[in-house]
This record gives sequence, C-alpha cells and structure tokens, in this order.
Amino acid sequence: MSGRRNAPPAGPGEEGFTIVEVVVAFAITTLAMIAAIEVSGAVAMGVRRVEAARVASDEAEGVVLARFAAGPPQAGVERGTFSDGSAWTLRIADAAPAMGLGRVPPLWLVRLSRGPVEGRPIYTTLVPGEIRE
Repeated sequence: MSGRRNAPPAGPGEEGFTIVEVVVAFAITTLAMIAAIEVSGAVAMGVRRVEAARVASDEAEGVVLARFAAGPPQAGVERGTFSDGSAWTLRIADAAPAMGLGRVPPLWLVRLSRGPVEGRPIYTTLVPGEIRE
C-alpha cells in the first residue's frame, strides 16, 4: 500500500469557504471592477473629445462655405461664435504675393481658428480666385 492516509471525512460546519477566502475573492472582484470602470470612463472621455472635434470641424467648414456662398472672397477678418458659444475668427488673405507669384489670380488662404486670429486653427484651405481682367 502507499504511504498516503485518507483525509478524515468533513464534519458538520466544515464544508465551503472560510471567511478569509470570501473576503479575498470580494476584494479581487472589487479591484477588477474599479479598473474596468476607470477604463470605460477614459474611453467615454476620448469619444466625447473626438465628437466635439468633429462637430467643430463640421461647423468650421459650414462657416467657410457660407462665407463663400455670400459672394466672392475678399481679404479680411470676420468673427462669430460656434453653436457651443465659443468664438471663431475667419481670416482670408491672398497667398500669391507671399509665395512670390507675380501677376496671377489670387490664391486665397482661408484660415478659421478658435478664438483670436492667433488661436488654434480648425480649418485651413487654399481657394483659387477669379482671373482679373
């Protein structure tokens, strides 16, 4: 026979987990849930930031399109507010002279920024102008 002894049968009240095992299991579960909640919060915050940037980009493009639909562009600065109440500044300038181009149609540099002219650009594009006679 082998040298092993059979464990004595469990008596009444000796079945199941000890209180320490249950507390440790709850602690591990709690830590895992806290980590999951933190991760989901960070993901939700990132999604909100991306959505806000998308909305700002869409509104900026709409501002520029509305300005060009109102008539031919002219150099200058315009100001307004987005739907969230933040200020924007639209600057239109002829980029052709700065590029060293001589007698060419204007090449409009359109820059829409959040806040003042020096603010963070949201929308920037170049638009060719009409040929001047």
